[in-house]
Amino acid sequence: MNVAILRKKYTFHGGAEGFSSSFIGNLARAGHGIHIFAIRWESDPAHANIHFHRVPAIRAISFLRDLTFALSSLYLLKKQRERFDIIQSHDKTLFQDIYRAGDGCHIEWLRQRWQRTGAAGKASIALNPWHWLILALERSIFKGRRFRKVIAISEMVKGDIMRNYGIPPSDIEVIYNGVDLAKFTPASRDRFRREIRDRHGIAEDEFVVLFVGSGFERKGVKYLIEAVESVPGPVTVMIVGKGSEKTLRPLIRRQKVIYCGPRKDVEKYYAASDIFVFPTMYEPFGNVHLEALASGLPVITTAQSGAAEIIEEGVQGFVVPQPEDVAAIAGKIEELMASRDKLLSMAARARLLAEEFTFERHMGKIRELYDEVIAEKDSE
Repeated sequence: MNVAILRKKYTFHGGAEGFSSSFIGNLARAGHGIHIFAIRWESDPAHANIHFHRVPAIRAISFLRDLTFALSSLYLLKKQRERFDIIQSHDKTLFQDIYRAGDGCHIEWLRQRWQRTGAAGKASIALNPWHWLILALERSIFKGRRFRKVIAISEMVKGDIMRNYGIPPSDIEVIYNGVDLAKFTPASRDRFRREIRDRHGIAEDEFVVLFVGSGFERKGVKYLIEAVESVPGPVTVMIVGKGSEKTLRPLIRRQKVIYCGPRKDVEKYYAASDIFVFPTMYEPFGNVHLEALASGLPVITTAQSGAAEIIEEGVQGFVVPQPEDVAAIAGKIEELMASRDKLLSMAARARLLAEEFTFERHMGKIRELYDEVIAEKDSE
């Protein structure tokens, strides 16, 4: 099978790009010919079945980058459509058999952000042409039916698409992501916990809360810091990812907050931590939830994350209704700090839950969808 995959770029610290890289590697190792159409792609390892096609785009500013990528990929793929059994896009593009809504619904993210920002923030949303472009592309995909099937990575995303664009449920397949259970494992604690804690000056008895993600505003780092600041006992927060620290510094008064930046060895940071907290405003699912669970960390997240669908309250973690409910977040952190037995029990159950989300399971669902789409194309 020859599969064309569209994704603007690969960066090691991007969750969506990282998932795309793992997904592509799995297809290639299964013997399929994979053709990546991207502006830039630097993922390792290379494979003989993976072929890179550079898509010309104007990269100077995000508006022109996304517009020219969508138009150029439309031109390139239309010319070569007969070469591929499946064309799958992981970005907002204009020509594909399968649109994977890994970034969720942009209109829904803007709605969540609009509710939580003041006049200046609302003006920045309304006056930013990039948002209007992404909304136009999103509307063109769904209202223009530029797909045969849509992959939603959570039931939440499926509901967002149906509610905002009137797509029938039969056109949307919910396929949860998979996680590398060998890379993200509780066994790494013995190997890496001391190394990372020594690297950042963290004592063995410090209670460490981990956040992993790029884009601090959307993913709620502000709410995390506000929550830990209200916890009576000492807490250390490690923030792994890319984002602006400037607006967060005034919030830090009592607790220790360590900005670690994007990390290629992120699995070591899970191993060095006690719990994972992700108080997001909007997250389609978030591979970091599965990585944390697989590493044996109880997860605290919000109802605005697709991952909330798989977490049983008080079993593998906790789901708070809103990210700004910092008292609830702080309360759950305190609950896990207060009881070592509860922490260990939830950690064990977190790993068991993650073991249900293997890449093998994910790829099996993908192959079933591919067979369905190919059969539909052949019948025309």
